[in-house]
Amino acid sequence: MRDKGVKNLRPHYDRRRKRWRVDFEDRDSEEGGLLYVAGEFAKTGLYFPYNDSETRGREYPGHAHSFEGVLHALLDDPAGFTVEGFEEYYSEQERGMLRAVRERLREVIRGEGAR
Repeated sequence: MRDKGVKNLRPHYDRRRKRWRVDFEDRDSEEGGLLYVAGEFAKTGLYFPYNDSETRGREYPGHAHSFEGVLHALLDDPAGFTVEGFEEYYSEQERGMLRAVRERLREVIRGEGAR
């Protein structure tokens, strides 16, 4: 157990608060999900741009900071969602999963329309 006031400069899971945490010498501590805390620790983060019905044709695309966030955007707007023009931000495996999820959504939506 750490003494109160001693900073833990490594990301660690706080079992009491049930979240990740990292202290900094020059600013306030950060806590939250592992992805967020690791990004703050390394002073970087993930960025996945995409377009959907709301962002298509606008100056700035939609974006997420996790692949799960990208899937959320796809499920929210399967007809308008695309990563076209942003392929370099996604691995081949991620692009394949997005295609498969979109195709399965289309099948389900077609099936719902036939009822």
